[in-house]
Amino acid sequence: MRQTPSKRQLKTQANYNLVLDTAITLFNERGYDQTTMSDISAATGLSNGSLYNMFSSKTEILKQIYNRNINISLGLTSNIESKLSDPYKYLLEFMLDTQALWCRTGPMLLANKCRWDSQRTMQGCSPIQREELISFISLAQKAGTIANKTDPVTTVEFIFTLQRGILYGWTTRDDFDMNKYARIFWPPVIHAIVKGTLVIDAYPIDEQG
Repeated sequence: MRQTPSKRQLKTQANYNLVLDTAITLFNERGYDQTTMSDISAATGLSNGSLYNMFSSKTEILKQIYNRNINISLGLTSNIESKLSDPYKYLLEFMLDTQALWCRTGPMLLANKCRWDSQRTMQGCSPIQREELISFISLAQKAGTIANKTDPVTTVEFIFTLQRGILYGWTTRDDFDMNKYARIFWPPVIHAIVKGTLVIDAYPIDEQG
C-alpha cells in the first residue's frame, strides 16, 4: 500500500520542480554561463542554503533537468500488441514525441549536456528511450511487421544519430525549423526501416568511439 506523501515531502518536491523550471527559463533567457546559483535562488525565492541543500551545483541542476524532462519513458512498449500491427505510425509518433521533450527545455540543455556527460557512449539522447526502441523493433521483427534486415541495436543507433543531427541544427541555426525538418525526414526514414528498403551494414560499433 502506497503511503500518502507528507506535507514536508510535497513541499520538497514542489521546490525541486520550482528550481528546475526556473533554471530552464533563466538558462534559455540569459545563457547557462551567465546564470548563477544566486540568480536561481533569487528567482525562486529560496535561500542559497535551501538551494544548495537540494542541488550541489548548477551542473547538478542541469543534469536533473535532463533526468526529469528528457530521460523518461514515452510508453512505446506499453500496450505493445496493438502497436506492433502498425509500427510505422507508432515509431513516427515516438520520434516526434522525443523531439517535443527537447522543445520543452529549449536548446540550452542540448548545448550544455557535455558539461556533465563527458564519457561518449552509445546511449543516444536518452538511455530509457533507447531501450524502448530496441525492444519495440526487436518484437516487431519477430512479429513480421518490421523487416528483419538490420540488427535492432544498429537500427536504433542510426535513428538516434539522425535525431542528433536534427537537434544539432536546432541548437546552431536561428532559422532552423525543427518541426519542419523532422516531418520531412522522419516519415521516409521510418517507412524504409519498416519495409526493409533501408539496410544498414552491421559492423562492431566501438562504445568509446
